[in-house]
Amino acid sequence: MAKNGKLKQKTNGKSGARQKQRKCVLMFDDEDRQDFLTGFHKRKLERRRAALEEMRNKLKDEQKRVREERHKEYLKQLQERREALDEVDELEDVITATTESIQYDHPNHTVTVTTISDLDLSIDRLLEPQQRDEQNEEERTQALPKMAGNPLLSKKIQSLTSSLNSLTKQKRRGKRRSKKEMRRRNNQSEKKSSSTQDNKLRQGRSTKAQRRKRTGQNERHQD
Repeated sequence: MAKNGKLKQKTNGKSGARQKQRKCVLMFDDEDRQDFLTGFHKRKLERRRAALEEMRNKLKDEQKRVREERHKEYLKQLQERREALDEVDELEDVITATTESIQYDHPNHTVTVTTISDLDLSIDRLLEPQQRDEQNEEERTQALPKMAGNPLLSKKIQSLTSSLNSLTKQKRRGKRRSKKEMRRRNNQSEKKSSSTQDNKLRQGRSTKAQRRKRTGQNERHQD
């Protein structure tokens, strides 16, 4: 019996410890609860703002990348043109102009013959007139500056800008709708208040015609 009693005491002690461990205290905060219940719209707006910021950052990165690529292309074209100009200068230096003079002695005359040989290796002499016109047109089209109204945009930038514009339009439409709803509600409340006031006035006061009718009816009853 003693052994059984000891065992019972031990088991009771373990169960008490377990009960103490299982106890859990819950604290309710009314402010946090209210924020959670009424904060769905706020969280939605925060998510929308975060998405807009992310899209703007992506758009900035894409524009930066396009500018860098454009700058590299400009530098490459500039280097090619400089190399072409250097080649033209070298060709002009290579052009040879030799003069030979031979004198013939006669009894009463002195004759000098000069032979001038100009070697023109310029591209204008080698090309035909039609080819020259085509080349000039190509140079003009390449040298035209990029207009500010038609910037060079990539497909990614166009898609990002279109999505950004759509989101901002939705936001503006939501604001306009909310303002319209508020105005309608205010107008409805004003109409209701005016109608209730009119009813009260009608119930409280009577017109002259109604009074005359009443007085006439009373006089007839008295007669």
